[in-house]
Amino acid sequence: MAQEESINQVIERGLNRAESQSLILAKKLENREGVLPRTYENDRLQTVFYDHWVSGFFPGILWLLYENSQNIQFREYAELYTARVEPAKKMKNTHDLGFMLYCSFGQGYRLTKNPHYLNVIKEGSENLLTRWNPKLGVIKSWERKQWQYPVIIDNMMNLEMLCFMTREFSDRTYVKIAETHAQTTLKNHFRTDYSTYHVVSYDTITGIPHTKRTAQGYADYSSWARGQAWGLYGYTMMYRETLNPIYLEQARKIGNFLVSHPRLPEDKVPYWDYDDPQIPNAKRDASAASIMASAFIELSQLDPSNMASIWLATAEKQLRTLSSPEYLAEAGTMGGFIIKHGVGDLRSKNEVDVPLSYGDYYYIEALLRLKKLISKPTGLNERQVWIKQMTRIASPVLENLAAGTLKKNMPFESLSNDSLRRKVSYLEAVGRTICGIAPWLELGPDDTEEGKLRAYYIDLVVKGLRNGLDPESSDYLVFDNHHSQPLVDAAFLAEGVLRAPTQIWKRLDRQTQEWLIKEWKVSRSIKPFESNWLLFASIIEAALLEFTGEYDVKRLNDGVCRFRDEWYKGDAWYGDGKDFHFDYYNSLVIHPMLTGVLRIMKKHGLSGAEFLPIQEKRHSRFAEEMERMISPEGSYPVIGRSITYRFGSFHALADAAFLHLLPKSLNPAQVRCGLTSIIQRQLSQADTFDSAGWLRIGYTGRQIQMSEEYINTGSLYLCMAVFLPLGLSPDDAFWTNPPVEWTARKAWCGANVGADHAIR
Repeated sequence: MAQEESINQVIERGLNRAESQSLILAKKLENREGVLPRTYENDRLQTVFYDHWVSGFFPGILWLLYENSQNIQFREYAELYTARVEPAKKMKNTHDLGFMLYCSFGQGYRLTKNPHYLNVIKEGSENLLTRWNPKLGVIKSWERKQWQYPVIIDNMMNLEMLCFMTREFSDRTYVKIAETHAQTTLKNHFRTDYSTYHVVSYDTITGIPHTKRTAQGYADYSSWARGQAWGLYGYTMMYRETLNPIYLEQARKIGNFLVSHPRLPEDKVPYWDYDDPQIPNAKRDASAASIMASAFIELSQLDPSNMASIWLATAEKQLRTLSSPEYLAEAGTMGGFIIKHGVGDLRSKNEVDVPLSYGDYYYIEALLRLKKLISKPTGLNERQVWIKQMTRIASPVLENLAAGTLKKNMPFESLSNDSLRRKVSYLEAVGRTICGIAPWLELGPDDTEEGKLRAYYIDLVVKGLRNGLDPESSDYLVFDNHHSQPLVDAAFLAEGVLRAPTQIWKRLDRQTQEWLIKEWKVSRSIKPFESNWLLFASIIEAALLEFTGEYDVKRLNDGVCRFRDEWYKGDAWYGDGKDFHFDYYNSLVIHPMLTGVLRIMKKHGLSGAEFLPIQEKRHSRFAEEMERMISPEGSYPVIGRSITYRFGSFHALADAAFLHLLPKSLNPAQVRCGLTSIIQRQLSQADTFDSAGWLRIGYTGRQIQMSEEYINTGSLYLCMAVFLPLGLSPDDAFWTNPPVEWTARKAWCGANVGADHAIR
């Protein structure tokens, strides 16, 4: 059986065919002044002039192909054909100026910054607004006597030019009109299943629609395929431009109507109307599929929900189909058009089963959008990177602990001369490693390669804890009060075991469980400082509550009460004690442990757990802030104590992703991509590991002078906390959503990321 062509191969083949076909068409018409292509019908090339609604698509195609290839020939042709559309800027009798001018001059301006192009768009936009009726809240589409004030769903596509005008000239007049039109259309065009009427005509006196009809669909009640595609594309674009969640929700609902439609064919190229009774013998509309594919690719980047992967998969299927011999023109055929089987207006028997310039335009746009997207690693590829790096860090600790050689082989690097520090460093390494790896272990063993690897590390942890807790073992870990540090790492160990109750706690033999309980209780002799240390005592008591049913009420509650009642500073930040410290301890300790303790308290019905919803809201907001700290190149501010914990500083963000506490506006994929960039950047630095694979002290590499005196080799393993999202199954949106740039990267590339506001 032949291997399926890769999507990269599909894209390049489609673009190569588009280039060769478009050159044929460009050369054929270059000496016919003012002429632009429309379709190829009855073996004849059909053309238009500037005043036809499709006039801007072929120039747009040429600009897109120039962007992809940087072939100067495409730029020259793009300039030639764009100039032919220019007289449209003075038109006032059509709403289609967005199609005509923005697809041609807009693409040209984006790629060349030619000021003349901007002037053309501005004049055209002003003339488009002569069709704006503020009383009705819509831009008029047609001048047809049978309707008072007709607006068609296609009109959503012209709003992008108005949004562009606001971005370019900082004048919100344009985008306000676009938003009002979109809101009015949302209210009146869509049925309860989120299909759309084609034409809605408004009573000019009452402002209420007086009729809802179709002009190009099968019937007034039916779902005309291209109309549904315009709606999907239009609301996706409006969300990108405004970040108004209403538009994202509308795009999702339209998208869900389309992907779940029982009459959408398996190859995802829709029939020209979803309600044509001739289905499955009805005509297909490849132009609608092209529009949908382009919109779905963009929606997959904007939608933070787990539907993002479905949008992308649908688009990929559509592009595979459109790039197949059934739809993609053979080289040198169809007069230079690209995609076969489009339907313009079947009701009037006009442009039926033919190539269409707009079908070609959105096909190329979709290919280029997908090309840019798949140049990035997929979530599953990134997951493999995370697993590789996590196990690389964890292996020396867990393999030596399981073998009883941790104290023999683990090096000790520190600025401190405290002789007791070395004794407690081993518990630091173990507690912190288990704290980070535990959620992944909790997924359990299975027959996959990843599942088999998990089984290996589960076995290491179980064997290792028996060695570390056995008083007769050479690797017996120090939990007593000869030093205060054991309280910290007994707590990180407790946090880890709470994160893997099945695969760690329940796999420990009874003796090892008893040893662990005893050691957690031994840590009660250590009095915590008036700081984040109170939460170390709290999380240990939460573990004792969970696994034994007995706990110290005061030690459990003290940390919760102090942070809840005294130390909150606002906008998700706590003081580390009564004072505020600008460092990462809100992430390293406070938010993850406070949320974890409260969840156990809620589970057991304890008083005080009612604070959990407030804390989770704060945790969510803090995660949002942390994501914004990831710089475009994958670094983050070098601020505060314990900076040598490396990407462990993102504990709270990783925990929020793992607990599904990310704010709804934050795509988990952009958290994944941002954290991947940091993990790879920090671990790629020279001298991060010694020759035996142990971590060295540093932020990027070996930088011991960036350390604190309390930090040593064992301390560094708190970096493992970044890997918590590996505890999410591979089919979670965190891993399946298509790659998305993180906030700072988008902002520095000119994308609209919206305003940032504090929580109250």
